[in-house]
Amino acid sequence: MTKKLLYMLIIAAVMMPSCLEDIEEVPLVIEDEDLQAPSGIRTVTGDGQIALSWTSVEEAVAYRLYRSATLGEVWVRITETVDTFHVDEAVSNGIQYLYSASSIGSSGVESARSEPVPAVPSVYSLLINGGLEYTGTRIVELALTAPASTAVMRISDIPDFGSAVWEGFSTSRGWVLPEGDGVKMVYASFQDQTGALSPAVSASIELDTYAGIEDLTITPEPHIYSPGSNVHLAIMVEGEETGGSASVDIEGLSAGPIDLFDDGRGGDPIAGDGSYETDYTFPSLFRGTDLIVAGGFIDRVGNEAVPLELTDRISFTDPPDAVRLIGSIDSTTSMITIRWEESAEENFAAYRIYRDTQTGVTDDPALFVQGLDFRSQTIYPDSDLDQGVTYYYRIYVVNDLGEASGSNETAASTYDALPIPVTLSDPSAVGSDRLTLEWTINPDSDFSEYRIYRATSPGVTESSQFVTNITDREITWFDDIGLDTGANIYYYRVLVYDLGGQYSRSNEVTTATP
Repeated sequence: MTKKLLYMLIIAAVMMPSCLEDIEEVPLVIEDEDLQAPSGIRTVTGDGQIALSWTSVEEAVAYRLYRSATLGEVWVRITETVDTFHVDEAVSNGIQYLYSASSIGSSGVESARSEPVPAVPSVYSLLINGGLEYTGTRIVELALTAPASTAVMRISDIPDFGSAVWEGFSTSRGWVLPEGDGVKMVYASFQDQTGALSPAVSASIELDTYAGIEDLTITPEPHIYSPGSNVHLAIMVEGEETGGSASVDIEGLSAGPIDLFDDGRGGDPIAGDGSYETDYTFPSLFRGTDLIVAGGFIDRVGNEAVPLELTDRISFTDPPDAVRLIGSIDSTTSMITIRWEESAEENFAAYRIYRDTQTGVTDDPALFVQGLDFRSQTIYPDSDLDQGVTYYYRIYVVNDLGEASGSNETAASTYDALPIPVTLSDPSAVGSDRLTLEWTINPDSDFSEYRIYRATSPGVTESSQFVTNITDREITWFDDIGLDTGANIYYYRVLVYDLGGQYSRSNEVTTATP
């Protein structure tokens, strides 16, 4: 920031012995680039006076008002005040004056001056709604000033008065502005008792009956943030209206609506452009998913816009820390007991256990085994499993927002016991070239198949002649054909195989007569 020191240059126009005459102060303004000049200077002219008002500046402790009667060639400081208004009575009717204002900061440094505003005092004047710049309704109140000799007046919204009729003079009158938002002009002329006609006077006011929001944005995108994130909020209003108030409401944010600015503060890059903006840091404890965001706007005359919701929702995610899955601490033929470290997640909601028969376990619902709601439960017996099978596990920690983090993956296998052997009955329906075998059913969960072996001497093994295999557990009989029972004695066994390839032998039977 650059600053210049403030000096007052005193010019002696005429130097006379023992006296100093016609001394004029011309301030050399030092500009504070961070301090704004007053804006929205309004003038209300009257008989030998000009009333001025302006918008306050947040960091200003006082204001200086300057006047020029020479079209800006020479400026005179007429007051320094803490107020935002001043009535200048040191003026003459019919002369145009220029006014400019500056702000004074707490350090005494003066801002740059505002743009000059013209005003001409007159014995005749017209004021709309007390000199307000805006109105939200077409019905307004006119205040009129004229000499005591004035008899009649006429009012119109066009400068040539058109079909306006003369009416008795009154210092106040109701008036209806033309339809449609925008700057509206009202004209008045007066006539005294002798028939002398005054010059026309006029006043303007901006009719503003509608407020609307054009766009609402939050950056950065996508709208998935961590708690305590910093974002930039912006609302662009229709018509680029300035002087209003804008805010953003976020579902669940206890701090309430977030105020946005159009005056260069709080992250607003350009003052007075109709884009209300701010930088905002969310509380570190604020969390939520799929939250609704809505923007609101009330314009300078009180028109309230229909709230505009952000097209998508925002989330403040805080995924829990994953736990370490220690692995299997016990295993049987149908059950695996797994164990993991206890979660330290502050917002713990549940453990969810997932299992698959191949590596790469995910939280696919098809792989879900069990949910556990107690943080301290870190052991789970997974039952009704097939024996001799390797299973893969992953534990997910879930928080109160439904967010989940998966543990490491670990593998464990059920114990692969030998199949329960079946009992083979003596051959039945023995004929010259055939016989029938029957046996008990195998109940194992990891059953694979029955295999039948045959020999012509005692001691049937898996090395003996293979007859057939049966993969349907429920089929417990077999007709063996193509035999020669008259010339041979046959011996049989049924072997039961499980999914792991292990097997058990049945008892041996024979066609030999006891």
